[in-house]
Amino acid sequence: MSPAAGAVRGGTAAGGTSGFGWPTVVRAVLVWLVLCIILFTATRTAIATMRFADPDDALRLLEVRDLLGGQNWFDVHQYRVAAPEGVPMHWSRLVDIPIAGLILLLRPLVGAAGAETVALVAVPLLTLLCALLLIARLAVRLFDQEVAGIACLVGAIASPVLFQFMPMRIDHHGWQIVLALLAFNGLTARDALRGGTVIGLALAAQLAISIEGLPVAALFLGVCALRGLRNPGERHAWLAHAATALALGSIALFLGTRGLLDPVNHCDAISPVHVAVFAWGAIGANALRLAAPRALAVQIGALAVIGAGALSLLLLVAPQCGTGAFAEMDPVVRKYWYSAVKEGLPVWNMPPLNAVTMIFTPLFGLLATAWYWRRASSAPERLLWLDLLLILLGAYGVGLLVARASGTACVFAAVPLTALVRDGITALRTRGMSARIAGYAVAAVVLLPALPVFLWNARGPARHDAPPTAFHVTRCQYAQAARALDRLPPTDLFAPLDIGPNLLVYSHHRVIATGHHRGSAAMRDVIDAFIGTPEQAHAIVRRRHATMVVLCPDINEPQYYADAAPDGLAARLLKGKPPAWLQPIDPAPGSHLRFWRVVD
Repeated sequence: MSPAAGAVRGGTAAGGTSGFGWPTVVRAVLVWLVLCIILFTATRTAIATMRFADPDDALRLLEVRDLLGGQNWFDVHQYRVAAPEGVPMHWSRLVDIPIAGLILLLRPLVGAAGAETVALVAVPLLTLLCALLLIARLAVRLFDQEVAGIACLVGAIASPVLFQFMPMRIDHHGWQIVLALLAFNGLTARDALRGGTVIGLALAAQLAISIEGLPVAALFLGVCALRGLRNPGERHAWLAHAATALALGSIALFLGTRGLLDPVNHCDAISPVHVAVFAWGAIGANALRLAAPRALAVQIGALAVIGAGALSLLLLVAPQCGTGAFAEMDPVVRKYWYSAVKEGLPVWNMPPLNAVTMIFTPLFGLLATAWYWRRASSAPERLLWLDLLLILLGAYGVGLLVARASGTACVFAAVPLTALVRDGITALRTRGMSARIAGYAVAAVVLLPALPVFLWNARGPARHDAPPTAFHVTRCQYAQAARALDRLPPTDLFAPLDIGPNLLVYSHHRVIATGHHRGSAAMRDVIDAFIGTPEQAHAIVRRRHATMVVLCPDINEPQYYADAAPDGLAARLLKGKPPAWLQPIDPAPGSHLRFWRVVD
């Protein structure tokens, strides 16, 4: 049986297996165990010292602690940021559930600290297992078990994917990849009811976690609509079931995680207006299915009305959301913070080692998918490959523009890419030695496109100016500093945005702002103070009632401020020339952080 025929016909996969059974699960689990050993070994120092790869991971743990400490389920304010009002977060409680659940389960056995450590390691690794099982399932639906095991490895080792599943990486990006994979699997379902429901529910959960998934959701709904246009007998069942599941799932998740305490139409999270848009789409799709017009022009017109109605509803009810989730961001915050968040920039702003994988792994996957589309032996098989090709093409475009989204395109590409390389290696067995060696080299580059860049960088002695690894970006020891700071009564610390979450998670003190856009006013104050004159900074610090200024000198943010304002506060502090209203102190010797007490 040719590739994808099993998924199209509802039969067995190409290799003659019976689908997603225990042999496939075992292959995925074996790959997972190998990756667990590698990842645990690579991050053991970070685990032992509880050093986070990203400030968002630290703040996520703090959010879970607040929840377990009695904060209302529907209240996701961070009250130790910009106190006393706090900052309302746009994050979803869905991501908190596995972390909090594991901590609750283990706390009686190993204590609070031990339970947190286990959760910080186990949750991302278990999320990785979910991703591998979904890759394996897709592989056996389209090909066979041999492809499944290798595809799991190929999908996982892509740098934008692997980083999201490392121990200590408890933020939501790993779950976004898993849910996108679940929707991708839904396209291969044997019937529209099952497949559409899986797609819709997966998209509802993904959007509840992060509204950044909207472009991917639009891709899937577009392909579902395309299936209805090219198969009139299907009566747009795929779109109707997917849209219905998306709407009902979004309603349930909104009520279950947001509640009715915050009915405001936010642009950065699923809000009532988005739920209304999804409901409109579901009503329109089901009306189209019931009407079942035969004329293609009428169907296209009906779909256009559904889409235009959804867009009009969004713009009429929440016009501020028409230009994106961050349209109303303060221009200074946008310039000095948002534009400097590399993971949100296009891939050509990334380091070469990462950019190569982000660009070429999905590209090679696209070429492989196009290959199987052209070689499909039946019309249903060809159409399935076309659907997968369109989804991968759209995900690739999104990933090129937003680097952190490239992981989704990489996992979508893993199965066809692996299968094509496997087929190529099989064909090489009848060729001469030189042809085989060349073919194996090409296969290695296709599966590991960053390998040439890595080898080029490793050709000489280690560079002292090379970018550090994720868990060793600074010599600053936040936990050590916090132990010393906790001997002091809780106070407000004036610190750069990126170190705020670490100061919060390790100590009982408060900070003025963190790098989270809903606290834009406080973020603006922090930025203005560090790029402002000592007099301007003094006024801001006093207005914010901060009693201490804290700086980590070897992270990018203070230097960024110093470069922007050579005579500003950050530049003076880095040079060791504080203004008269700041007194240098060292409450935590050896922590590498610098402290100044506000004395006036």
